[in-house]
Amino acid sequence: MKTRKLLGKLGRSKGRGLRAAGVLAVAASMLAACGSASTSSSTGATGMLAQVESSHQLIIAMSAYAPEDFQNSSGKWTGYDPVILSAFAKTIGAKLVIDAIPFAASVEAVATHRADITIDIYYTKARAQVIAFSRPMLNYDDVVAVSKTHPQVTKDTVKALSGKNIAVVTGSEEVNEANKTPNAHVIQYSNIEETFLALGSGRVAADYQPDTDVSWAIHQDPSLDVKILGPMPTSLAPPIASLRGYYGVPKGSYGKEFLQRLNAYLKKIECNGTEQKMIDQFGMQNPVYLAGLCTAANVYNGS
Repeated sequence: MKTRKLLGKLGRSKGRGLRAAGVLAVAASMLAACGSASTSSSTGATGMLAQVESSHQLIIAMSAYAPEDFQNSSGKWTGYDPVILSAFAKTIGAKLVIDAIPFAASVEAVATHRADITIDIYYTKARAQVIAFSRPMLNYDDVVAVSKTHPQVTKDTVKALSGKNIAVVTGSEEVNEANKTPNAHVIQYSNIEETFLALGSGRVAADYQPDTDVSWAIHQDPSLDVKILGPMPTSLAPPIASLRGYYGVPKGSYGKEFLQRLNAYLKKIECNGTEQKMIDQFGMQNPVYLAGLCTAANVYNGS
């Protein structure tokens, strides 16, 4: 998940940002102007599922951020979202087409039917006005990271973290969590790499970050002087159920049948272990990522 910027993911599961009300209003008005848009003049197919099956293309609005979605050294798109959705696309006779756009434009692209899916987003009531949400596809949580070689903190408890120097990324949701730690000295850095350097040099005792980001960094560089001590204490962090990631598709009858197929696929891979194997390759072995998803409802209303 992208570090959850207050004007990014929570304010992007990591994971992607809130849209400004004005931009969402524009998207809603554009969608209304489009009407149901259920017929494709080029393919003659009706409904999104029929169009995808007819064109053999599933268009993903995607912005680059590892490990969710990124281009490898060969320029090929990878990440757990492309892996999950490529396998789904095969079930409907399609291949992924990547529409690489800034995340801030992805909700509007789906709302106006220029793209089929926006990936890995948090539920908000504002977004729910213009796009439909899939069933949850991943849990996100924050963790306490420490130096692997010289940890200044040995327990992931509020008591152990109280009064310590805590590293966070400026503008992230983790700033709020650090500020709730009693008597902590919160030190903000511009990116996660700088927080890791601060850990290694001993300038901070702990680093509050999304689990996905730390796990991916360690997976990429096992020699990194960073380890995950444990999950963020529950009294400091939001409940995991509120930090679930979803896929967003067009609202209404146009996307209804497609959404049913997507939800059936997601539930299957969540319950039979396939999704865990998919995310394992990106260093995400923690069972928390899929905890409770197999039995989760398809529909979430933010309550």
